[in-house]
Amino acid sequence: MNPKKKSVLKDWVQELGLRFQGVLVSGIRGCDVSPRHDTSKILQRIYRYVILNTHCEDAAKSKSFILKAGIGETRERMEQMLEDCDHYPLHYIMHFVHAAEILGYYHPDIERRDLWNSFYQQCCKKFHLKPESQAEQLERLEAEEDRFHEGQKVKVRHETANARRGGT
Repeated sequence: MNPKKKSVLKDWVQELGLRFQGVLVSGIRGCDVSPRHDTSKILQRIYRYVILNTHCEDAAKSKSFILKAGIGETRERMEQMLEDCDHYPLHYIMHFVHAAEILGYYHPDIERRDLWNSFYQQCCKKFHLKPESQAEQLERLEAEEDRFHEGQKVKVRHETANARRGGT
């Protein structure tokens, strides 16, 4: 056994808060209903390269779980996934979008950070969502536990159009 222990997470990931790391780790899993060589699975392998250390020291030698890819190939895979994403489960999509958001705000390499931020923004556009700003994300993920938990609760309200306008 090697006396010098190394984490599977890259050093820059370990510098983030635990909730940030948790989001990134939850984004590692590929889509269960997609075939092995689906675009999402290939992009997932690229994503893993961005946040994980490989067991074989050189990511280029990895054969299946991690894929070392340049900016151009990553962008192509992102575009392909967004072009044909209607068959992916929402649960998978949201884990991956939230992980992309963190990469888009915190990846140490500015070119990769910008690429992942663009992917996050395009995902929000594709799904008709309002992108969360970095400040909003930071406030949410660094909130104390009770406030974080309370922020996860949802309530469906029923108001008439007249009540929303202040009428009776």
